[in-house]
Amino acid sequence: MNKQLIGKIIFLLIIVQVFGKKLNSQKSLINNKSQQQRDFQKFKKTYNKSYESNELESYRFNVFLENIKQADRLNNENPSAQYGITQFSDYTIEEFLSLYANVKPPSQVDIFDSYVQNTSGAEETLVNLPQQWDIRVNGPGQLQQVKATGQCFCDCAFSATSTVENLYSFQQNQTLNLSEQQLVDCNYRSQGCNGGWFTDAYDYVKYTGLATSSRYPYIGMKGVCREQQVGQLYKIKGYKNLPKDQNSIKQALITNGAISVAVDGSNWGSYIRGIYKASPPFQINKGVTIIGYGPNYWLLRNNWGTIWGEMGHIRVANDGTGGIFLENAFQPNL
Repeated sequence: MNKQLIGKIIFLLIIVQVFGKKLNSQKSLINNKSQQQRDFQKFKKTYNKSYESNELESYRFNVFLENIKQADRLNNENPSAQYGITQFSDYTIEEFLSLYANVKPPSQVDIFDSYVQNTSGAEETLVNLPQQWDIRVNGPGQLQQVKATGQCFCDCAFSATSTVENLYSFQQNQTLNLSEQQLVDCNYRSQGCNGGWFTDAYDYVKYTGLATSSRYPYIGMKGVCREQQVGQLYKIKGYKNLPKDQNSIKQALITNGAISVAVDGSNWGSYIRGIYKASPPFQINKGVTIIGYGPNYWLLRNNWGTIWGEMGHIRVANDGTGGIFLENAFQPNL
């Protein structure tokens, strides 16, 4: 076989190889695009999503793809948790933070006589704290089912009512489902659906009291205050700002029940399960409820319904990477 023929054969083989790679690459892209479309259609069906126009749907599809990339990045950075498609997967980060993570703590908390700043850590703690605790299993008392704020931003109201409900269940043997809507409508310091703070909610519960949700149901937007028309109102005597000490907070949880706490929920939108970790710096933008702990985490009850996270809950690392602000932990008392 002469050299000219060998050269032609080699040239043809190179062309075939290059063309084959290009064809496989195009096929892979087509398959990937097809899978992405299927994932998006499944997402729409699962979370009952619909869009007003094809243009808007195309936009939300592209946002969805960006959020999948973000979830993949978080999975690589934090193998102790799983991130993926959630009800927030068609929101931009700006939309998500504005609607679901926008608590702004006051620059200076107004200290009413109900607010006891307890930072001395003087309360006696248990010698041997249990390694793990979950109010749903161990008590004290009971918790209502996880609720959802919707697009009315009132995290701290939901957190406060959950702690008061829990407190009444074991100190008064009463099962209550208290009204977050009353706090949205009537507590002027909380600014309706535009934020608020734990102390605003607790002060209102002390001085005015809350009706049950059956008498004052949640509508997810600010309405006209009806606190004088809803029958019995349930009050608290006061509340404490707990010491920023893990053992003291665990002790308070075991003895006195659920605790309101501030967190950074910036990357919670794609959380599925596991122990959440992130890189500092952190900023306060959510209010949730501590209902338990483990050897390396805090168990938090959120307010996005049971379809999110671990049946409406999240475990966050307790080593400084969980974005939890224990200096802003509050607990009511009767």
